[in-house]
Amino acid sequence: MSRSNISMMDLPDEMILAIWNKLSKIDVLYSFVGVHQRFDRLVLDKTYTQSIELINSNAKHKHSMIISILDHFYSYILPQIHKFVESLTLESISMERVLSVGTYHHLRKLTIIKIDQEFALCHFTDESPFSEIFKKQITHLTVSIIDVEPTSSLIDLTTHIFARIFSLFKNLTVLDFGSTGRRRHYSRLKISDPSLMICFSPNIVHLRIGVDTFDECLCLLDGRLNYLRRFVVRISKIYASKLTIDNRVLTNLKSFSLTSYIETREYDSQVVVLLRRMVFLEELTLRLNVCDRLTFVDATQLNNEILIHMPRLQTLTFNIITFIKTFNGTNRKTINNIQYTFYNGKNHQLVYYIDFYARGKAQSHIYSIPYVLNDLNNISSNFPGGLFSCVRDISLIDIEFPFEHDFFLKISRCFPLLTHLFVLNIVSQKHKRTSQLNTTDQISPIVEFPHLTSLRISQGCIDYMEQFLIDTNTHLPHLVELNIHYEHLLIVTENFTRDATQNLNITNNLKSQSVSNMYFYHPKPQDDEI
Repeated sequence: MSRSNISMMDLPDEMILAIWNKLSKIDVLYSFVGVHQRFDRLVLDKTYTQSIELINSNAKHKHSMIISILDHFYSYILPQIHKFVESLTLESISMERVLSVGTYHHLRKLTIIKIDQEFALCHFTDESPFSEIFKKQITHLTVSIIDVEPTSSLIDLTTHIFARIFSLFKNLTVLDFGSTGRRRHYSRLKISDPSLMICFSPNIVHLRIGVDTFDECLCLLDGRLNYLRRFVVRISKIYASKLTIDNRVLTNLKSFSLTSYIETREYDSQVVVLLRRMVFLEELTLRLNVCDRLTFVDATQLNNEILIHMPRLQTLTFNIITFIKTFNGTNRKTINNIQYTFYNGKNHQLVYYIDFYARGKAQSHIYSIPYVLNDLNNISSNFPGGLFSCVRDISLIDIEFPFEHDFFLKISRCFPLLTHLFVLNIVSQKHKRTSQLNTTDQISPIVEFPHLTSLRISQGCIDYMEQFLIDTNTHLPHLVELNIHYEHLLIVTENFTRDATQNLNITNNLKSQSVSNMYFYHPKPQDDEI
């Protein structure tokens, strides 16, 4: 048999399934159901159709093609597979149509994307036609709120939706609430008010949630969730608690993740005290910004104040920044060294470095390696480097030392899969590259961010607008979203006439504009499936 004559029908079942597993399940079902009995036997088998995801993740095919595929999927394919589906991911706008197709007797896991108040009022009630599925079948639920800027009214809305979920989904053991939003816009709850009277499901063993204050976190650990084993929480603000705290040991909690991006003065009085209650913890993740301590959070502090109280800890992942207004240390040289945490009977390597600023201010960075978190914040010009293959989102911030071209080269190599970047620096570059390269410029190559889709440059030095928008400095082939000071943008682009600003294609899809900032969106290239 010649190679050119081999068709898919000639391949063994195992190879066909291996090929299909690398493709979108919607595409496979759409393309192969009804083509041949052999394909139907494979693709309609319950092992292949247990988990279905009906999400339009490709905005450029938003209309005709996707709508046609989904219409065919709803009317022809779902009626044949609904009885096998155990896990379903869909957008709120399509839920009613999808769930109306069949009985879904085996459905246990449900993910609903982009819900709003109208959706919650309509469907998270006893009167919903799907209430029996919600009440009796769903054990794993993931919901995300429409991604908008958090306000007090939005916090009230998310809290209301949260309460409705617990009143309706009686058999929940796993709840992921609102964690799919962007870092700045994740859904926040405010549940410490006793007047809310939320009836929590006692069966919850895994909870992922975003809350407004540290009090909400403490409420969720006050015994109302007796069987909670894994708790992942993002907290907007860590203030001194207003609650009367019961410092009982959290005997069932095995995994805890705490993230808070806003600086807190209450690291020792709140966070450390809470962590000491987790004596049976096996997995700990911390992302914190600490301020107003007399000393930096370092390996010694972690070992002596926290880890010594966790004899069963197996995994520690963290990134902690400490800012001190008045540093009294005698050694004012930059500290950049390797330290170790001790747990599970072993030493574990970490990175620790300090930035010293004028008037006695200083900032320390300490994080575990290998680094497996998806973001890294407040990176300064003193950043020691390394390979961060898991990181997708970073912020570069320095107020006293410039970011030179070579620094951005290092960043691009350290973060090869970076998609979101924030830059803040008010200090001019000392070694600017020009659009007309000379011999010296050519020594340093162009900075490449091949996967970057979102760039935000804060109001600061115009050099950094030129660094990213001039194509002889930086190449951004997949940039979709740009947030930049509009007047600076006019200067750099010479009122949008400068040929060298090829990184900025702003002729399509202007999204919004204000006096100080402008967002631009333009379509990704056709080869952007990354």
